[in-house]
Amino acid sequence: MLTQFTQIARLLPKPLFKLGAQAYIDYSFPRHIFVETTASCNLSCAYCPREKRKEDMEFALFKQIIDECSQYGPRSFSLHLFGEPLLYPHILDAISYIKKKQKRNTVLLTTNGTLLNKFADELDSLSVDRIIWSFRRNNFNDTSIQLLRKRGIIRLLIEETPKEEFEVWSKFPNVEVKHLHNYGGQIDTAKWGLDNVLGKRWPCYHLWLAPAIRWNGEITFCCNVPKSGTEVLGSYGTETLGDVWRGEKLKQIRESHMKGEYTGACKNCNSYQAYPNIFFGHEYINSR
Repeated sequence: MLTQFTQIARLLPKPLFKLGAQAYIDYSFPRHIFVETTASCNLSCAYCPREKRKEDMEFALFKQIIDECSQYGPRSFSLHLFGEPLLYPHILDAISYIKKKQKRNTVLLTTNGTLLNKFADELDSLSVDRIIWSFRRNNFNDTSIQLLRKRGIIRLLIEETPKEEFEVWSKFPNVEVKHLHNYGGQIDTAKWGLDNVLGKRWPCYHLWLAPAIRWNGEITFCCNVPKSGTEVLGSYGTETLGDVWRGEKLKQIRESHMKGEYTGACKNCNSYQAYPNIFFGHEYINSR
């Protein structure tokens, strides 16, 4: 969703894009949902702040989430937060379940690619809508290459992608070139030569369009908050995503952003820069 969102933002005049984005907001239920199917990962990237834990979402909980979402019409799903989604024992069943519940649902996977050769045929047959390969060196077979050409986006991190690899993969049909960000202030990007000054800020689109659900059912407002137990707005078992989306806690955070006040994980976060501003007259000089 983010990739399509930013692409549209670049194509349209800003006023037209902002009007369209605001019309797209659904205050009854989010348009896009990050679901952390697994917290496990088989890599340890220097820029990743994830907790080093191996936990999977119970498939019964996963189905409960999708069942709730299906009541609100087609939605888009990212089946990851900080884990590698292809490590989830039920990943193929999860994708199939999303597609069966609502034929217009869309599924996005962001993967390090290490298991893509194993799953390429199945992912294609299940009609996964987008696969974002966040570049790590891999020996892809022909099936994986064709899948990436058909459904893939190559995400190249400027600070992490070797120059020779950047030159090769930047010629791919769908490429997303990004700088590192600091994951709510958890990563010191100065180590990669990046400026940590936040400058002008605007309300983060996650609060209006794309919350996240952790492997244990915790609901948070953003996919960039790595630690379980932090920035929790509610949890399945006592609340549902719909309860949280329409609830007072999230409403207060939205109001703070609209006033240019950023607290908690938002205070020192610079990931908002990766998302276009969807509101008029809400850019502020950050004061920390």
